[in-house]
Amino acid sequence: MNTTGQEDIMNRSKEDTKYVFSPPLYSPVLAPIFHWLSDVYYLRRKHKVIGVRAISGSEKLRQLYTNGDSILITPNHSDHSDPNTLINLSRRYKMPMHFVAAREIFEKKKGLHGALLQRAGAFSIDREGSDIRAIKEIMRILYEARFPLVMFPEGEIYHTNAKLTPLNEGAASMALKIAAKFQKESRNKKVFIVPTAMKYSYLDDISVTFADRLTRLENSISWAAQSDLNVVDRIYKFGEAVLALKEKEFLNKTIEGPIDKRLHEFRETLITNEEKRYFSDTDNGNHPTRIRRLRGKIRTILLDENKPSAEIIENCYKSLDNIYMAVMLYSYPGQYLKNNPSMDRIAETIHKFEEDAFGDSSIQGRRTVEVTFCDPIDLTDHAKSRSKSVAGKVTSIIETCIKNILE
Repeated sequence: MNTTGQEDIMNRSKEDTKYVFSPPLYSPVLAPIFHWLSDVYYLRRKHKVIGVRAISGSEKLRQLYTNGDSILITPNHSDHSDPNTLINLSRRYKMPMHFVAAREIFEKKKGLHGALLQRAGAFSIDREGSDIRAIKEIMRILYEARFPLVMFPEGEIYHTNAKLTPLNEGAASMALKIAAKFQKESRNKKVFIVPTAMKYSYLDDISVTFADRLTRLENSISWAAQSDLNVVDRIYKFGEAVLALKEKEFLNKTIEGPIDKRLHEFRETLITNEEKRYFSDTDNGNHPTRIRRLRGKIRTILLDENKPSAEIIENCYKSLDNIYMAVMLYSYPGQYLKNNPSMDRIAETIHKFEEDAFGDSSIQGRRTVEVTFCDPIDLTDHAKSRSKSVAGKVTSIIETCIKNILE
């Protein structure tokens, strides 16, 4: 878990960087250049995805596009290649898509690459702040109904391809507002949400790479290779060792009990302590939602026009370290691998350990991805409801649709 101190895209290094909105600047001339780059370099070479197959639902999606309806595509987000997978289908179906991308993507990919991202229809959002510009852009794209819009409501990449983490209700909420606006204006258009499940599988037998990669991880914590253990037990032994180190580092103690309990208690302690520091109460929601709330609050403090004192800044950074630790802990569901120790799950678990330990990790073998576009959710009747819980109900429908495919 970041034993080298290197940072990835979720880390807190950007929290005090002033955010500059990157709008979509779709160009029918330049977008194909980015699509080619996405297919050839990112999808095939970097992510080693050599086959993208739409299992079902593509005809319904294309019919909605032909009809001129407003379309919000809400996929699961378990892999760095997810946007590239959808770009591949967008190109093949001749159906340009706009993408909501985390601000960190644009801050990391500046210059020509960032410009091409925008020309391909991507735009930025500050996930922890009140990003009015991005919200207005989302609403505009849905209202104009010119292009399908892709939003990843999980928010983060957790590398658990067969498990869906709780979804943010924001996507459903904005789509419902546009559906209600269509009804008020008596427009002859509808708003549809299309839950989408993407599932990756290795074509190559990469189990031959596991032993050496685990040895490298074990060496990173000054362990001898635990080669007498089978691969799953070896992964859990390494994971529990790193967990104990982090418990001692952050809590000054180790937590007793099974790994699920330890992970939850560790996260809860970190999040609750920070909520008490920044809010008058603690939240009962899921951990990703509470983390977003905390990050937004801390970012507001760091970017205050009246520059905070050095002591306050230092305390904010300490809090962000704690919050980032909670994010990392959330990405390791305790029994996920033991419940089904398949080659794919072993591979993604080792890959995740490598990213956290070394700052990066390369895909070791060729993969394919199957994409299922679930039945579109017509928001017409949902938008008539005045209940504040309607966005939550629609989000639950999205979750159920995707879970039924993944799990």
